[in-house]
Amino acid sequence: MAAYGGTGTVSGSDYGSLSKNDAFKFQQKMLPIAMKLLTFSRFAQRDVKPLKEGLELRFRRYEKIPYTGRDVPIAEGVTPDFDTISHRTYMTTLQRFGTFVNVTDLMLAVSHDPILNQIVDRLGTFAGELKDFLDYKVFRAGTSVAHAVASGATDARTHVSQTIYNDVGLTDNGYSSATPDTNLLDVAIRALENADAEKLTEFLKASPGIATQPLRPAYIAVCHPDLRQDIENLPSFISAESYSDPSDRMEGEIGQCKGVRFVLTTQATPFADAATSITASDNTLKSTSGTNPDVYPVLIMAQNFGGTATLAGRDSLRPKVSLPSVSPSDPMGQRGTVAVDFFHAGIILNDDYLYRIEVAASSLA
Repeated sequence: MAAYGGTGTVSGSDYGSLSKNDAFKFQQKMLPIAMKLLTFSRFAQRDVKPLKEGLELRFRRYEKIPYTGRDVPIAEGVTPDFDTISHRTYMTTLQRFGTFVNVTDLMLAVSHDPILNQIVDRLGTFAGELKDFLDYKVFRAGTSVAHAVASGATDARTHVSQTIYNDVGLTDNGYSSATPDTNLLDVAIRALENADAEKLTEFLKASPGIATQPLRPAYIAVCHPDLRQDIENLPSFISAESYSDPSDRMEGEIGQCKGVRFVLTTQATPFADAATSITASDNTLKSTSGTNPDVYPVLIMAQNFGGTATLAGRDSLRPKVSLPSVSPSDPMGQRGTVAVDFFHAGIILNDDYLYRIEVAASSLA
């Protein structure tokens, strides 16, 4: 039986009041919205856990064969010692996330707008932003990190008093005299190159299908839009608008500097007022409270730095609609819900392939 203009048919399926066909239509609407909002997982390894195989995932990393001791000729007639290939196994567990919106029979009957479609749009946005933020929380916890610190400071995070520019010879309130340079970026690039971290050569397209797109080899830096002006002021910065091939530009990309391509997302939220040993009273550094500068992580990623996983492919993002219906708890059939849930996990696979710079953002006040 159709209900409220054919928005769903009562079937008792995993999608509540939606038939599988109607649920698939809602998924088709939600998935492009959610995928467009993903940033961090676009550059990570991806896995899909089949149904009925538990929630644990294992990522395996094979180490390089060391060449130390092999730089001498092999003696005639003498069999050299053999080598072994070692590996590390990393485990993570899928967890469930989601939310729902209450609806009423009157809301569905008299609304001027296609209310269910509007709710589905908002839930698709919610799912994409939440997935991205979950990845950000995992990846920002990497151990390879450099900080923009005040001159003479010893405590890294609490002394973040400069932007991505170098801070040599500056005091806590000396930002206004700073000259933009790439010292912090150079530190990150050197660390990645010394770890033999390979540059990324593909990324996940912002579309519902699990398809990748070729990428000009580069390290990818993801950070908050508040850092845009500081990044654009770096020497040798090339704006994305200046690329010879406009199709080479990624969603959210503003440009590149020294082979590092910068992508902005509001999901890369700063640590509010985290630079507690200094002040932003001179209004040169952005601060949530107006007293201590905020600390912004800039995550620089190389090939195979981390991984993400979902459950059962397209069904990993499931819309669920419970249309208002008569029940002992709702004898007049006035209340219903529209929900979305998904399973997700993120993991760092190699700390040496993920470098974090923690900086402050210049204030535009």
